[in-house]
Amino acid sequence: MRIGINTSFPHSSPEEWADILKENGCRAVSFPVDYTKPVSVIDAYVKAARERDIRIAEVGIWDSPFQPDVYKAAQVKNRSKEQLRLADYIQADCCVNVSGAFGEIWSGCYRENFGDDSYKKTVELVQWLCDEVKPTHTFYTLEPMQWMVPDTPEQYLQLLNDVNRKEFAVHMDVINFIKDPYSYTHMDELIRKSFSLLGPYIKSCHIKDCLLMPGTT
Repeated sequence: MRIGINTSFPHSSPEEWADILKENGCRAVSFPVDYTKPVSVIDAYVKAARERDIRIAEVGIWDSPFQPDVYKAAQVKNRSKEQLRLADYIQADCCVNVSGAFGEIWSGCYRENFGDDSYKKTVELVQWLCDEVKPTHTFYTLEPMQWMVPDTPEQYLQLLNDVNRKEFAVHMDVINFIKDPYSYTHMDELIRKSFSLLGPYIKSCHIKDCLLMPGTT
């Protein structure tokens, strides 16, 4: 397993960026530039990482294609497609986003995030991205969230089956499946179930923890 970081230290060149990562023991990383940058810049970052044996684990999107502003939603949909193209070009392990909130805050909790309609739109969007880009070196993935699709390991497995595209896989953030006192106190069982159901499809992971503080309500 390679441990890395999901942020970029301040740097002035791709070489300095990769040197800082290596000095800090990072052997995997999120790609620090997006598809709008010149190919020469993109290639320079890829070269710097490979020369130092740093694996490009993911290309991020981090926005919602389902927000109520139709113009902004279309922009995010196009950005998602181009970021997936970028991930395939640089042969990242995955391109990752959340499914997206149905409200003004891209990662927000809204009633509209739940239900058959939001699930159906998520399936259709993932299918569209996979069919448009047809990646051969990377996978499109969704980070699970407590208040949007997919919010349980079982729902993620169902989503994989319903999307039915070999280019769609799993970005595991198992802590994001914790959403109530039961799942918090039974975290070990949740972790085992998550990896048992989704293990063969996992392309990248976020590692973190959570703590329920005494006296919190």
